[in-house]
Amino acid sequence: MQLPSISVVIPAWNAAATLPATLESVLSQDHPDVEVIVVDDGSTDGTPELLARWAARHDGRFRYERIPNSGGPARPRNVGVGLARGELVAMFDSDDIMEEGKLSAQAAVFTAHPRAGLCFTDFMVVDEDGDVLKECMLDDYQAFREHLQPAGSNPELPPVALFTGPPLHHALIHANFIGTSSVVARRELLTFEGGFDEQLGNGDDIDMWLKLARSGVVFAFLDAIGHRYRKTAGGVTARGWRRLPAVAEVRERQRGYINDPDVLQYLDTFILGCKLGEAWGLRREKRYDESLQTYKDAQAFHPTWTGFKGLWLTRVAKLLRL
Repeated sequence: MQLPSISVVIPAWNAAATLPATLESVLSQDHPDVEVIVVDDGSTDGTPELLARWAARHDGRFRYERIPNSGGPARPRNVGVGLARGELVAMFDSDDIMEEGKLSAQAAVFTAHPRAGLCFTDFMVVDEDGDVLKECMLDDYQAFREHLQPAGSNPELPPVALFTGPPLHHALIHANFIGTSSVVARRELLTFEGGFDEQLGNGDDIDMWLKLARSGVVFAFLDAIGHRYRKTAGGVTARGWRRLPAVAEVRERQRGYINDPDVLQYLDTFILGCKLGEAWGLRREKRYDESLQTYKDAQAFHPTWTGFKGLWLTRVAKLLRL
């Protein structure tokens, strides 16, 4: 069976400490036709020198591109996809570890299911030392499985199910159960509507999955552990409330595509929670004017007792300079 070629795109910023293990896990994959593209987003540590050494050692299979710092992963992802030669593109982060056989298993999914445009897997969560924090991340995201359509059995593959249409779009609005490093997609899909949105400081990945979902792309779920997600102190999820403006913006973009009143109500509640969380975070940092404006925006979106209380507490804190 001829498997499609794969380009692995890895955005990197000051990743010299984690990149060697990441690259080793990717370059040791058993898929016969893999290229690896690392896009260095203006690193100031030893990342450029490290990439030069790896390129010299893996001539033909490994390339890297250095760009001015963009402040987020969207720009290097788009640059990497633009350089990719593979029929499929695997997205991967510079501090994650790819499990053996991941790429060949996902390539086989596309061969077995030609309608599939994107394939994702389950993944493990580990700490900075590699100790396991959670064996199967998607054990916490069971609701999406209700909409999966079994796609037949292949004794050589773990279970595969397909997912498309409004159920997929609505499920992703409720929770982002797709780990970016688990994704392999047909290359042309990752340039859809301009690719990853470079105006988003974070959340460009879920924004992309939502765009593809609402356009009718078929997602395939390979029920296997595809990578180890390394949870680090400086990772995106550690930014707390600072992530919320982009998270809210991505969800706000979905409002015009929703007809189901229950989904729309959930979406509005989610957006309101993001606004209130951002306002609270700004108040904690004593950025009172910004906090007041964000609370006012939240009240204009949907007035609540929590928003009113937040406004009052922020005005008092500003007056007393607490």
